Amino acid sequence: LLLPYAASAVNAFVALLGYYAAAAIVDDPDCGRLALQQTGFIITGTLFLLCGCLNERLSSTWLVVMYFGSSFFGQCGPNCTTFLIPCEVFPTNMRAMCHGISASAGKLGALIASILFNFVGERELFLFSGYASFAASLITFLTIPETTTLDLYEIDKQWHKVLNNERYEGPATDPRHLSFYERNQNRFCCSQ
Repeated sequence: LLLPYAASAVNAFVALLGYYAAAAIVDDPDCGRLALQQTGFIITGTLFLLCGCLNERLSSTWLVVMYFGSSFFGQCGPNCTTFLIPCEVFPTNMRAMCHGISASAGKLGALIASILFNFVGERELFLFSGYASFAASLITFLTIPETTTLDLYEIDKQWHKVLNNERYEGPATDPRHLSFYERNQNRFCCSQ
């Protein structure tokens, strides 16, 4: 098929194409950060599950092609948006610290996964990665707000009002910019 260094080079090129594709569509209001992240997780998860479930039946060529596909959609989705979204959802005066905490949590998860992956086989590694991608897509759907067309100044205004125990009414509370949980908070929380 491909020599290991050639396969790594092709994978890096495919991932780079995915990153450029994400850069081209991430600010498009018809796509947006939330849909890009969810779609990337779902496609990547599906490809990982297929690699895990079919690795005995498929040729190594098909497995490599699916892995390259997961690299593309991992970049054109979660890798781009998991860096971008924390830059936007926190108020300016806390943004660097909160982004650092978000990045640290991601690095900790990667460390734990890389340690645990030493104790499982190739099939289990793909299956676990696929399930983790689906879980991440669900968490994204439930908790992440859409900031694509939202002025970051409005997020700052909202946070300042909240910190001063004042009510904020503005674009940041428009249902288009709220997470599923925020839109349905009254259903999940007890009314006081």
